[in-house]
Amino acid sequence: MDMAGIGRTVLKAIPVSTLMVLVLRDMRGFVRICLTGALFCSVCGDILLDLPFANIFIFGLVAFLVAHLFYTVLFLRYAKRPERFGKVMIAGLVLSAGVMIWIFRGIAPGLYGPVVLYIVVIVTMSIGALLVPAKNNGLFWGALIFIASDVVLAFNKFLMAVPYGRVINISLYFIAQFMIIMAARAIWSDTHEAAVRK
Repeated sequence: MDMAGIGRTVLKAIPVSTLMVLVLRDMRGFVRICLTGALFCSVCGDILLDLPFANIFIFGLVAFLVAHLFYTVLFLRYAKRPERFGKVMIAGLVLSAGVMIWIFRGIAPGLYGPVVLYIVVIVTMSIGALLVPAKNNGLFWGALIFIASDVVLAFNKFLMAVPYGRVINISLYFIAQFMIIMAARAIWSDTHEAAVRK
């Protein structure tokens, strides 16, 4: 890697690293562990996907897969039973997962399994985000934008060149991470304070 490539990779990792500092400063307990784990794995994924080495994509995919698992475990722990709107949204997410799995069926066999697993995990994470009680849907919207970011990345890598795909992917990714962390701080900071008052 030349200096320009190293600088680009470092700059790419800074925004999510900054969010991790906020989590470490403001959150406590199980929430802190899960959010920190998700953001740390995301930073690792940011770096791995930027390295100019052959066959490194799978390691970046695994890093983000683990990040989504941290988010999923956290969201499902606090999830409530869905109401009618939630059930409709869940059905739509499951259908979308099936469509994505079908669309990417033609990629390299060695990557198809991990990609399918990744799709299942990120959609499950989004369902968990939907079911977390909150004053607004910021957590869920962040999860949906994360899916959109990953879809752009996957299309760009496996199917077709998306105009400005890299810029769109990175922009959506940063927005998604920011929305998820800001929504999580609003939800669980309030929960923590309420628990302390009791």
